[in-house]
Formats: sequence, C-alpha cells, structure tokens
Amino acid sequence: MKSETTSRDIMLAIDLSGSMDEQDFPTANGEKIQRLQAVKNVVSQYIEDRKHDRIGLIVFGTQAYLQVPFTQDLQSAEQLLDNTQVAMAGPHTAIGDAIGLALKTFESSKVDNKVLILLTDGADTGSRMSPLNAAQIAKQSQLKIFTIGIGDEHADGQYRVDFATLKKIASTADGQFYSAQDSQSLEKIYQQIDEIAAVVTPVITTRKETSLVRIPLYFALLVFVIALLGQVIVEFTKQRQHTKDVKHV
Repeated sequence: MKSETTSRDIMLAIDLSGSMDEQDFPTANGEKIQRLQAVKNVVSQYIEDRKHDRIGLIVFGTQAYLQVPFTQDLQSAEQLLDNTQVAMAGPHTAIGDAIGLALKTFESSKVDNKVLILLTDGADTGSRMSPLNAAQIAKQSQLKIFTIGIGDEHADGQYRVDFATLKKIASTADGQFYSAQDSQSLEKIYQQIDEIAAVVTPVITTRKETSLVRIPLYFALLVFVIALLGQVIVEFTKQRQHTKDVKHV
C-alpha cells in the first residue's frame, strides 16, 4: 500500500551579524522588534511543520558554524535556534562561507531533494569562498539555494543588504530570491519556498495480511472433526443401548 509524502534535507542558514540586532522589523500588529527575534519566530514555526523532512541549521557572522546537523528531532532544532544570539558567530557577514559549510554538510546526504534557505540582512564581508563561486558549486551538486534578504539595500556599510548578490546566488543555484520587510511577508516566503521545493515521494506502508490458502484446509479439518465426533456419539449410543438390552434379559 502506498501513500505520498515530502522527504527532503533542508538546511537553514541564519545571519547573526551585528545588524541583526536592529529593532526595526514590523510584526503583524505593527510593533517593531529585533530582526533576529522576528526571524526566530517565523523559522521556529517552519521547523515545527517539517514532519517528513530532516532539518539542519547553520549560523553565520564573521564565520559560519553548524549549529544543528541534519535531524528529525525538530524540538531540539527549535531549541538550538532559540539559543542563538546576535554576534555569537562574529559581527560581520560571511555569506560565501555559510554556503560552503552547507555544501560540506550535504556531502553525507542520501536524498535527492536538497535545499538551502539562506537569510541575511547584509552583504558578504570577506568570506574565504566567494558567494557566487559557492553557488556554482551548489548547482553542480544539485543543491537548490533560496535566498531571503531583510533590511535596507540603500543603507550604508554593514547595514546594507546586498539584494543583487542574493539574486545571483539564487538564480545560479536554481532557487529564488525573496525580500522580506515584515513578519507576515517573511512567513509567507517560507511557505512559498516549501511549496516550490516540495517533491512528492511515494512511501510504501505495510499491513498485516492473512493468507486465504489455508482456509480450505481448516474447513476440511473442521468437517473431519465433526464427522469423527458424530461417529463417537453413534458408537456411544449403540453401546449404551446394548447395555440396557442385556439388563432386561
């Protein structure tokens, strides 16, 4: 018996650079909260909904770190995401190194559907691997990269998000680029990525089956037992009648 489900390895790469501490990200009720906290709120729900996928988490700033190796323990993944803090990976933005670390982590993946969702509010500042070179390797490795930019592309210095590079990364690696300026749009973006990146996989489920071959055998045995029992009753009745006849004589 077959059913269908999605089965993917999804790596989430989250920017923890200093600018993610800005208190300017609007929520549904209009309140402005820390960028990282807004991302945590949305991504935590996204992780919770990934019942048939394995989730991994990379955090990056000046360097990139594997916070959560691929796992189906979604509760632990959510907890480790919640433990992240701004600048814990350094104050800068190593986008290329984050992609490079994702590529290395995906080397042990056995599934065909491999997805990296990278979120940043900055521009690459000195990665050892350039973001575009990393994206080209990702394409060769059949890793799709979806990029999400939050923040202001017209800001100065570390506060400027590089939409142009994020678009090139996504197009090179067969993904898509998105811009999110509030919590509602960010939530919709993760939902859209999930729909685009979904691949339906047949799953074979088993159920206990009873062989019908034995039924005639059981029936024949039952008939034999009934016939034997009937013969015993007849013989017993005859013996009892014979005993009565002897007593009368």
